[in-house]
Amino acid sequence: MEEKYVSIILPTYNRGHLIQRSIESIRRQTYRFWELLIVDDGSTDNTRDIVAEIAAADTRVHYYRQQQNKGVSVARNEGIKNSKFEYFAFQDSDDIWKEDKLEKQMRVFAEKPEVGLVYCSYEGIKADGTKVSVPNVSVGADNLQGWIYDRLLVSNVIGGPTAVIRKACLEKCQVQGQFFDENLTCLEDWELFLRIAQNFELGFVAEPLLIADIHEGGVSSKVGGYFHARCVMVARHKKALLEYGIFNQVVEQILMMAKQAGAFNQVVQMMQQILAG
Repeated sequence: MEEKYVSIILPTYNRGHLIQRSIESIRRQTYRFWELLIVDDGSTDNTRDIVAEIAAADTRVHYYRQQQNKGVSVARNEGIKNSKFEYFAFQDSDDIWKEDKLEKQMRVFAEKPEVGLVYCSYEGIKADGTKVSVPNVSVGADNLQGWIYDRLLVSNVIGGPTAVIRKACLEKCQVQGQFFDENLTCLEDWELFLRIAQNFELGFVAEPLLIADIHEGGVSSKVGGYFHARCVMVARHKKALLEYGIFNQVVEQILMMAKQAGAFNQVVQMMQQILAG
């Protein structure tokens, strides 16, 4: 397989107690052609010291610090701007990559030059220790790759840290000069994947190549950011939602969740304002 270099972006904020295991899972990759850009989003713990020790032992690890906490989208965009290579991967500071993650995903790029993004299944661990595989591959791998824009319009099947993206793809799919939309405080990865799926085929590795803790906050805890992001996505992709005949389905899905969260009127007003704008 031809050597293609990957820039791995890892934003972090006060995860000094977790970040080392995340970094070490990257350093153990069987695919060796990468750089790791850690963007510290204004941490006040010992994150800097932990990363500095690792970077001293591995010149592929680079540390960038933002003086103020500006959010994950800003941190990821900062990492992208400082990157050197033609592929991007994303990691979270509390997730663990399996050793052959990058190798298997880069093999898909080599075999399918038409794809813009390759993602994989991941093993999610709930607070009670229950393990789940995401996405549910019972729908069939063929339904999770290729042109899946219509599927992503209804629900997101791509875990953010599972994605590897071609640089050319990411550059083509910018919105208002940004890669990740910095105006969103939630679902920023889903919103980006929608833009990519609208323009490119996606590749998929059905094998779980990442282990992630699943934080199950209720919808009510996400009222502002979550529903704002969903409304923005509906507005940006309204034409496609109507063409696929799923506009009403998606809007009803959002409003049902808003009703369950006790925010129905608030979200209806938000939806109307964003669609009108």
